[in-house]
Amino acid sequence: MAQDNKKKPNQQKPKKVNPIVATFAELKQVSWPSFGKTMKGLGAVLVVTGLFLIVLFGIDRLLAFVVDDSLSIQNGSLLSASQIAAIIVGGILILGAIACVIAYNVIKKRNDKRK
Repeated sequence: MAQDNKKKPNQQKPKKVNPIVATFAELKQVSWPSFGKTMKGLGAVLVVTGLFLIVLFGIDRLLAFVVDDSLSIQNGSLLSASQIAAIIVGGILILGAIACVIAYNVIKKRNDKRK
């Protein structure tokens, strides 16, 4: 038991590595994407960002109409035509976003089964 705690004479101490040198050595091993792949990725990010912008803008407008204007009675009706149109458009945008999420999950599961 006492001998287990002693160092063996053949063991070497681990070498200290300069973190900057190690970082550059690691960066040389990275396979960087081509310019075309980078631009395709950028395009995908911009499209998804634009879609989320449209969905969130629609939800914002929908909630603004519901909170600000729908509780006041105008000309005997609870909602005006523009408010009803905004609610319909907002609802369509929300349903479209839900459909996109469902389609993404279905496609992902199909691709996972093929592998």
